[in-house]
Amino acid sequence: MRDAQAALDSCGIAHFLFAGSALGLQPYGSSRRILTPIDTLSLMHVGLRLLAVLLAGSMIFFAGCDVEGNDGSTTAPPNEPGPDMDTAYLTDALWDDGRAEVAFYEVERNHTPYEDNVSQSFTVGTYLVKQDYSVNAQTKATEGMDGEPAFKYALFYDFESGSYDYDHNYVVNARQDDLRPYKESFTSFDWCSNVYRELAVHADETVTAMMRSDDYGNTDDEFNYRAGAYTPAQLPTVVRGLDFEASSDQTFFVMLDDGTYVQAQAEYVQDDTYDLNGEEVPAERITTTYEEPVPSMISEIDVTQETYWRGADDERLLLRVRGEAGEYEMNLIEHLRSAYWEEDVWEELERVTERP
Repeated sequence: MRDAQAALDSCGIAHFLFAGSALGLQPYGSSRRILTPIDTLSLMHVGLRLLAVLLAGSMIFFAGCDVEGNDGSTTAPPNEPGPDMDTAYLTDALWDDGRAEVAFYEVERNHTPYEDNVSQSFTVGTYLVKQDYSVNAQTKATEGMDGEPAFKYALFYDFESGSYDYDHNYVVNARQDDLRPYKESFTSFDWCSNVYRELAVHADETVTAMMRSDDYGNTDDEFNYRAGAYTPAQLPTVVRGLDFEASSDQTFFVMLDDGTYVQAQAEYVQDDTYDLNGEEVPAERITTTYEEPVPSMISEIDVTQETYWRGADDERLLLRVRGEAGEYEMNLIEHLRSAYWEEDVWEELERVTERP
């Protein structure tokens, strides 16, 4: 508080001195003389000028003096209306069937995490399921806990690079009706290190970000959440949930773990089709453009533009994703609805033979 007050005082003094110099006033202690009637009128005129300058100075002060908290954190950008979300789709009875959407994709990318111009391919698994989530406990609501209807989305894969074998897993929990994020987590392990990262949006609209690693350091941060913002791992589900009925362009923000909010523009490009194992599936093509590079789950390097193909039917299944700078392409190869926690999903699959 003292630091903030000092900042206010210093800004206020600076603007007062600016106002005085603008009026041509002499510093205290300079030579003085007896006032005449003309001097009095002049001083009245000066007083009005002083008032105007002080008002202008106060406007500069409030615009130019950015006071930070003791921990160095700053507030989030002003809240604006979020994108149009299709609530009817997000709350459809489809999600109440007690099963999860399980889908597998083939990925081709033109690099590894450490090498450019070295192509790489691997299988990605995903699932999307409705469950109750406890915002206070920041975990799935189990028996005896209060919970909110939420989507849990996971994306996981492994790949080899040089001597190493990597396993990556992203999990996102978000409010069902508008996809407001609750928590995103990421785990990675290889020969060298385990890594865990987390972004959690709490009930009081604060965000906590943390990372734990054996080799890459440990970090903790806190900042304010802004409406209409989503985590990087949410982007596939956000694109599926967008409603383009009123407008073919939708604006939202991508929330990064350092407190940065990157503006994104999603554009409904055109109706399209997708070749799913020889069958032409009706699709909708949507391109997302980011004002600054944002992390990509698949590319593992930051991207500035991606194109999504989502199904044109009631499920809006994610069919294809492509990095527009040629970084990667991810294509659906097989999907099903399954209570995977009660049955062996691998016995039901026909095209996917290796577990990602």
